[in-house]
Amino acid sequence: MINSERDMLMNNKDYDVVIVGAGMAGLTAAAYLSLNHKVALIEKDASSGGLLGSFYVDGHLLDKGARGIIDSGIIFPMLKQLNLHVDFLDNPIKMMIGEDGVDLINQESLQSYEAMLVKYFPEEKENIALIMKDITKVMGYMDVLYGIENPLFLPKPYSMEYLSKTLLPWMVKFIPNMSKAMKMLDPVDEHLRRYTNNESLISMIMQHFFEKTPAFFGLSYFTLYMQYHYPKGGTQTMVDVLVNHIKKHGGEFYNGVEVEKLNPHQKLIHTKQGHTFCYNECLWAADTTQLYRYLEGKEQLPSKVQAKIKAKEAMIHNKKGADSILSLYLILNTPASTFKSMFGPHSFFTPDLSGLHTHSITLITDSDGKLSDNKQHVFDWVTKVLELNTFEISIPSLRDESCSPPGESTLIISTLFDYRLTQHIANLGWYEDFKNHVTHVLTRIFQRKIPNLDALIKKSLIASPLTIVGRTNNHEGSVTGWSFANKPFPAIFEFLKVSQAVKTPIPHVTQAGQWTFNPAGVPVAVLTGKLAADDVEKKLRQGSKT
Repeated sequence: MINSERDMLMNNKDYDVVIVGAGMAGLTAAAYLSLNHKVALIEKDASSGGLLGSFYVDGHLLDKGARGIIDSGIIFPMLKQLNLHVDFLDNPIKMMIGEDGVDLINQESLQSYEAMLVKYFPEEKENIALIMKDITKVMGYMDVLYGIENPLFLPKPYSMEYLSKTLLPWMVKFIPNMSKAMKMLDPVDEHLRRYTNNESLISMIMQHFFEKTPAFFGLSYFTLYMQYHYPKGGTQTMVDVLVNHIKKHGGEFYNGVEVEKLNPHQKLIHTKQGHTFCYNECLWAADTTQLYRYLEGKEQLPSKVQAKIKAKEAMIHNKKGADSILSLYLILNTPASTFKSMFGPHSFFTPDLSGLHTHSITLITDSDGKLSDNKQHVFDWVTKVLELNTFEISIPSLRDESCSPPGESTLIISTLFDYRLTQHIANLGWYEDFKNHVTHVLTRIFQRKIPNLDALIKKSLIASPLTIVGRTNNHEGSVTGWSFANKPFPAIFEFLKVSQAVKTPIPHVTQAGQWTFNPAGVPVAVLTGKLAADDVEKKLRQGSKT
């Protein structure tokens, strides 16, 4: 950092609100709070957006994290309330198994999806029909949740017409439907075993979901597949619109600055770069494990507060983050139209019908759970996992031609991958070989669909779970907060209690983001960002009166 920037940082250290983390939760909170308060955002990464955003390579716009945006009755109302404009393009989702694919356009598309499953598992026809009936039922529950624009993002006070004709009728349906959904908290794979003992069929339906995803959320995702949108100009457009709005209203960004200590008694944040921020209220929109790891001066807080903090620390101790992601970016010397009928702009593709259940990570661990130090053994396991996995495929220029130069395109191939194994590989000095190996294996797999793929590749890049940790500090490279495998679960997960999710036991510290509420994603980041902003606004008003 040059001296003038350092001096500016040191001389402007007092803020009404300091927000840690400039992902979608932090940006949303800042977009509201900067309207009336002096706000600073501290972000470890060089750019804002967290797991959302894009970057350029050789004229190609590549999305960092989320490949599309799901509205969920949250994103569009938030933009409208803030008077912000983003052009959204169509983003149809294709579900692909083996040589077949189905475009999920509307609920009738589920009949085609059912037929595809029956084609590959004809002996399971009756069980598949029961599963699809269950999916339709759960989709109905969640259709109610997303049935209106979230009232949190509408101007208050609400009109009597809105209350009587929209909100109250919706609440009459919402409460019982959410109560039914909350009874389906069993993991989706266990839920499907009520209907079938064919593990390969179960894998085809659910293996692209995160570990132990609850049945109500996993099965209802077929609704969300039909609600994907793509911002014109890539996902970075969403980030840029919010960043520009915050700056316009005086919000200050400190990118490349990493928190080291937070003292709630003194209301101070210290960074690894040697700076100090003073705040009236702190909004933590980053990894929860980091928040409690960085706390200092707890002994100066009231004993009851100390006890609550200690209980929370015990609650999150040794808890797992959700699955991480491995992505291969292929810059290709062929136009996007090559892939229009093959993959479409956004698809989920399972090449092998065997399923991941046939290949556990225990195959490369000893009786104590220690991972193998045999490089060939580990890489052979990685090969098999990639061959059996489900891939999310994104081709940005099939939605927006400007995302790639004429005659070229980018194929983004992503899959769930284990952080612990990736870190183990890096610790043993195999990381570069691992990236080369993944590129080789995935190219071979996709060459079955794309003839001469290896000859079309101009450049390739790998982003691994370690890339995510390096950019965001997310615990175990998680992209959706806490793993559902945790028992007890360390965050609120009931929709009826979401307003309580932003509260912490730490005085003058509010939280938001994917570690705050699950199931997590961009809509939840925005929702908790707004809830946290409202909570902070209330505290600031109360503070001004004392």
